[in-house]
Amino acid sequence: MPMPDYGSAADGSLMALADCDSFYASCERVARPDLAGKPVVVLSNNDGCLVAMSREAKKLGLPMGKPAFEVKSELEKHGVAVFSSNYTLYGDLSHRVMQTLESVVPKVEVYSIDEAFLPLTGALAANAREVAATARERVRKWVGLPVSIGIAPTRVLAKIATRVAKKYPAYGGIFDLSRCRKVEELLGSVDVADIWGVGRKSALKLRCEGIRTARDLRDADADMIRRLLTVHGLNILMELRGIPSIGEDIPATHTCIISSRSLGYKVTTLEPMTEAVAYHAARAAEKLRGKGLVAQMVSVRIQTAYYRHDQPGHDEMTMTRLDRPSCDSSVIIGAALRGLGRIFRHGYGYAKAMVMLTDLSDPAKGQAQLMDMLDENAERRARRQRLMEVVDRINRREGRETLCFASQGGKNAKWHMKRERLSPAWSTDVRQLLKVSGTSGDYAAQNGSVSQGGA
Repeated sequence: MPMPDYGSAADGSLMALADCDSFYASCERVARPDLAGKPVVVLSNNDGCLVAMSREAKKLGLPMGKPAFEVKSELEKHGVAVFSSNYTLYGDLSHRVMQTLESVVPKVEVYSIDEAFLPLTGALAANAREVAATARERVRKWVGLPVSIGIAPTRVLAKIATRVAKKYPAYGGIFDLSRCRKVEELLGSVDVADIWGVGRKSALKLRCEGIRTARDLRDADADMIRRLLTVHGLNILMELRGIPSIGEDIPATHTCIISSRSLGYKVTTLEPMTEAVAYHAARAAEKLRGKGLVAQMVSVRIQTAYYRHDQPGHDEMTMTRLDRPSCDSSVIIGAALRGLGRIFRHGYGYAKAMVMLTDLSDPAKGQAQLMDMLDENAERRARRQRLMEVVDRINRREGRETLCFASQGGKNAKWHMKRERLSPAWSTDVRQLLKVSGTSGDYAAQNGSVSQGGA
């Protein structure tokens, strides 16, 4: 096979991938300049395990996924700053990152909460490194987050390039594979399991055929790869050869919306579980309205802790079909609670609750019902829609759950996920804005932040 030309795609375009470095830990540092250069870790739901850590924490050899209480002494010994997961903060900063990237390039393909592909064509491709440097610097200045950017002719190669940019600080956070003179050595160093799109089972199939690296996969027989991994595997092979074969992956419709969290303690009675399910139903309805959709199926799932083999377990899910598609929180909460009543069993120690909305549709394209023609029904729906809009607007401005349904219970109810080290919602709640003073002082204490030590 002739040696691929990695200078650019056939049409002269390039693909850049912007990936935030240690995203969760970096988000916690944005409002904490006192943590610059210090180890930071973020815990999972209910302050359980280490799920994210800064570069400094990784250098300490802290084990990812380890329960925090098991490494408490290590965290205290090294003065590690420990935080509960703050999903509101991470989501908001992610949105800001994507908006900032859109100010640099005309098109941003959001891939995950901390990653986005940036298609570069024409003058942007000809000046790819300068564009990447501008994007990286702007995100750093405007949002406060570090970003690594990989540049290559295809998405799969851009993924590999970004890993190099993150791993080797000498590249200054930007690695341009299209100008790399040692592509052969680079692809030969990438394990086949680390290639974007190659899962564990696929990697095992490839290794059985003697394909162990990205270079091996690139040079493999295309027909064999298609038999092993279908068209998806063939597309990966072509991308490794510098031929764009994976397009922008934006689903035409959403298939479901889920709201789910672990409970703060093992719930054995119906009242706290009712509040938890109502809370998740309201959150799911809010997400639904944010996407401009309605749902006709409301599912509820409750489950005990899967790891407690010494206690009786129960994991059940039920579905309730609405008479008509809706995004009204009260309608969805009512359906969810009816479903909960069918599956809840007293005496079990429930650890998690979930509400899922399916059978989604665009209300503007849905089929009207005969009863919709009645004036009083139309007026009632219009009033409910305006009410939901007001609730969402106030909650966006004043902070989540400023307005909520009584069935959701209080904000400080014990069943809420335990987050004893939660950082302030300084970017989304006006009541938790950062305090700025012209005098010196303890920055962390001034802003009520959690800080050092074990979990």
